[in-house]
Amino acid sequence: MATWLGQSKPYIAQIAVQACLAGMNIITSVALDDGMSHFVFVAYTLAVATVAIAPFAYFLERNKRPAMTCAIFWQIFLLALCGTTLFQNLYFAGLEDTSATFATATTNLIPVVTFVMATAFRIEKVDIRSKYGQAKVLGTITCVGGAMIMTFYKGPILIRLSGVLQNTWLLGALMLFASCLFWSGWLTFQAPVVKKYPAEISLTAIMMLQGTVQCTLVAFIFEPKASAWRLKWDIKLLSIVYSGVLCFAFAFFVQTYCIRLKGPIFAAMFNPTSTILVAILEPLILHVKYHLGSLLGAILVIAGLYTVLWGKANDEDQFVKGPETQNPTDESNNNTSDCNIGIKQPLLENEASHTEISH
Repeated sequence: MATWLGQSKPYIAQIAVQACLAGMNIITSVALDDGMSHFVFVAYTLAVATVAIAPFAYFLERNKRPAMTCAIFWQIFLLALCGTTLFQNLYFAGLEDTSATFATATTNLIPVVTFVMATAFRIEKVDIRSKYGQAKVLGTITCVGGAMIMTFYKGPILIRLSGVLQNTWLLGALMLFASCLFWSGWLTFQAPVVKKYPAEISLTAIMMLQGTVQCTLVAFIFEPKASAWRLKWDIKLLSIVYSGVLCFAFAFFVQTYCIRLKGPIFAAMFNPTSTILVAILEPLILHVKYHLGSLLGAILVIAGLYTVLWGKANDEDQFVKGPETQNPTDESNNNTSDCNIGIKQPLLENEASHTEISH
């Protein structure tokens, strides 16, 4: 049982994150409809996230935190720019102009973009000739296709939803697609930064702090009036606290933790889970119509998700067991090639440690 729980931690953590994100989309959608500025929302939420996670980073990783160099600082700064400032502002601007279900559905493009980025930069290895590599590709296509069907198989109802004008909806959709690109970049390029700065909580806290400064400057440019920053005990304050603690601080830490253990594709492939949850909650809470396409899409999303996870899990098992089943007489001849192959594999915890020691 202890072994099973240890192996299941990344999976349980990702499901918890997606549940928190689904709730955020519903609550924030209501707050934005109530007149809250998405620029101010992002700035406040990041500030709350920084305050929430900073004490844990300071006390729990006091002896683990590596020295901060100028190069690492600017790399984290760029991660904060992609994962907080650009992604969050574009995402919530798009959410304001569309709907919660549409916004979460577009995030299912992230696994495809992340898959291409990670493979191009040799962070993720995909052997298309093996059945496990084919499962990754097929599962990704099925997963994203199911999420798109679940959202877009509604005919003209999407355009008439909430009285949104077609040109405004198009602008919101473009901002959501752009946010997916920046989030994929955050997932992909965080992997090498985590190897250089292996203190997940501290890394998350630094990103939150840098993101707070960046987003506050952006918010003051677009929302200079004091009335836009005034808070009361209402849905706006609830959305800020909820999103800051559960969806920024907790979710960013979990994503960083899972990327270090399993690689960027693993983290990205759980995004469809929040789409399913929002598709279930939005009709109940916001009284949005539910369609047969949602059910069909959900089935495809779940099938595709577990197809990819099956392929990735077997790929990792094959890599770990490979050296044990190797012919002893060939070990010395193949030593160099084995090391090269190992470095190209997804970021397993043991492998990362071995690579750092070797270097």
